[in-house]
Amino acid sequence: MTVKADARLNAERRFYSGMAIFMILIVLIGFGPSFYLRGLVHVPRPNPTLSPLVMLHGAMFTIWMLIFLAQVGLVAAGRRDVHMKLGVVGIGLAVALIPLMYFTAVGQVARANQPPFATPIAWTAVPLFDIPVFALLIWLGWRYRRVAQAHKRLMLCAALIMMDPAIGRFPLPPSFAMQCALSALAWATFVPLFMWDRKTLGKLHWATKTGALLFATGLVIRMFALASPAWAAFAMHLPGV
Repeated sequence: MTVKADARLNAERRFYSGMAIFMILIVLIGFGPSFYLRGLVHVPRPNPTLSPLVMLHGAMFTIWMLIFLAQVGLVAAGRRDVHMKLGVVGIGLAVALIPLMYFTAVGQVARANQPPFATPIAWTAVPLFDIPVFALLIWLGWRYRRVAQAHKRLMLCAALIMMDPAIGRFPLPPSFAMQCALSALAWATFVPLFMWDRKTLGKLHWATKTGALLFATGLVIRMFALASPAWAAFAMHLPGV
């Protein structure tokens, strides 16, 4: 391996390691008051009793994020054999998270933990429109698992989608304007990946564009749904509501 190639690989490892740590910090800030540090930190939004389903969802999501961090470390350590085996576990856990995400989303109607500007039934639009984007990116990540640069970006994009609920839970005064700002901030977590692509490729990788476009589309649709009586009428008939 040439010195130049070795430097490029080291830079790539630092980037993905940094992104993994960055995302874990976002999760801790967002879900610290309502989950990890529940009862110890004030939360401006309603914080009802955590159901076993919510606790299971939180535990599995935490494990998935730790697996993501471990995967980056394994690649950096040259342990691609273990990385591939753990990757199967990570994909399986991500697939298992999808129905949990759905039932947690519709379950919040009974828990009424939505911000004051929305009704419980309308608020289902916010988590539910993240699910198909996350699921599609996980499937693409698995499909392109042997195309390293595409696979890394697709899995990173899937993890960035999960920053949306964490950022939405930042301990800030809840309002519709704040929600819009937090949604924009969630999408802005893609900016480091944009910068990395520009620096290393001179353009955005197709996987990066796919993840960012899917997420942006979901954000726009859900904002319209959140304000639409039609979504509330539809959501009333969703299984589990």
